[in-house]
Amino acid sequence: MFKTLLIAASLLTAVLAGLCVFLFKRNRNLQKSELQSPARPYLSPEMVADDDISVTGNLLCDNHQIIVDNLMDYFEREKPYLKPNVKILDIAERLKTNKSYLSRIINSHFKKNFSQFINWYRVRESMDIFVKNNSIDIATMAYKSGFKSLTTFNTSFTRYTGMTPGEWCKKYKNVMRNEMVKADKKTRKTTR
Repeated sequence: MFKTLLIAASLLTAVLAGLCVFLFKRNRNLQKSELQSPARPYLSPEMVADDDISVTGNLLCDNHQIIVDNLMDYFEREKPYLKPNVKILDIAERLKTNKSYLSRIINSHFKKNFSQFINWYRVRESMDIFVKNNSIDIATMAYKSGFKSLTTFNTSFTRYTGMTPGEWCKKYKNVMRNEMVKADKKTRKTTR
C-alpha cells in the first residue's frame, strides 16, 4: 500500500513538474512574441478603434449579436469604463445577462478578456482627452479615463498603441504642430 502511494506521488510530481515547464515555456514564448510585435506609428483614437477591436463571426447562441450590440451601444453612450471599479457583474446586470456568458461573449467576439476590453476603451478615452486638451499631464489622462494606477495605464496604452503615453503625446503634438505649420504656409500663399 505504502509503495503504491509512493509511486502515485512520484507520478503526480513528475506530471506537475512537466506542466510547470510547459507553462513556463509557453509564457516565455508569449512574452517573446509580444516583444517582437512591431511598434506602430502615431495612432489616432479612431485608428485604435478600427485596429484593435476585431469582430469575429463566432456566435455562441442566437442572442449573441444582440448582447454585443447592446454592449457596444452601452459603452459608447454611457462610458461605464470611466468608473475605476467597474465590474463585469455590473455590466452583465445592465445588459440583463449573466457575467459568465458576457465574459464568454467578450472573449469570443473581441478576442479580449473583460479587463483588456475595459482598458482598451480607457486607452481610447485617454487619447480623446489629450486630443481635446493637450496640455494635461499623463496622470490626469490616466485617471480621467478610468484607470486606477499609472502602471496599468502605461502597460495598456503601450499594448494598444505600441508607444508609451508620453511617446504618443509627444508624437501627437509634433503631428499637430506640423499640420498647423502646413496650414499656415497654405494660408500665406493664398493671401498673397
